[in-house]
Amino acid sequence: MSFQLVRARIESQVAAGFSVPVVFDNVQETPPDLPYAICLISYSNTTEPVLCFNGEAVENIRGNLQLSIYSPRGEGMGPLESLAAEGMAIMNTMYDKAADAQVKCGQISGPESVLAGDNPYALVTLSCPFTAKLTGDSPDVFIKMYTDEVELVTDPF
Repeated sequence: MSFQLVRARIESQVAAGFSVPVVFDNVQETPPDLPYAICLISYSNTTEPVLCFNGEAVENIRGNLQLSIYSPRGEGMGPLESLAAEGMAIMNTMYDKAADAQVKCGQISGPESVLAGDNPYALVTLSCPFTAKLTGDSPDVFIKMYTDEVELVTDPF
């Protein structure tokens, strides 16, 4: 599996695209001072069955990207919505055909505000599904072949 390549692609784009510090899965126990963003990546499907004699599956990574953005409470929605716009721009420009992990983000949900309670921060979240295709020379990368690139055998036995 190629989770590391996909995660590296997403996390590098998120870190480069935000104007505030970003916390990643299983990296920091204590978050930085406000404002900051948290990047959460989860995988929903990783393989799909293929029609072949040995019953193998092809890697087809699908997942969800969530960006949670925190800022001080009582400053209005402007700062949160500006940071949410940065997050949306990151998601909308994630795909790069030249990258080893080609990650395409789907429809974005949010920004959804979470303002209940007496926490000293305000929060908005963005989320989107993504699909990832791997290319390049990495040993973790599968090669997709199309019917015009292989010899078709009409009688395999």
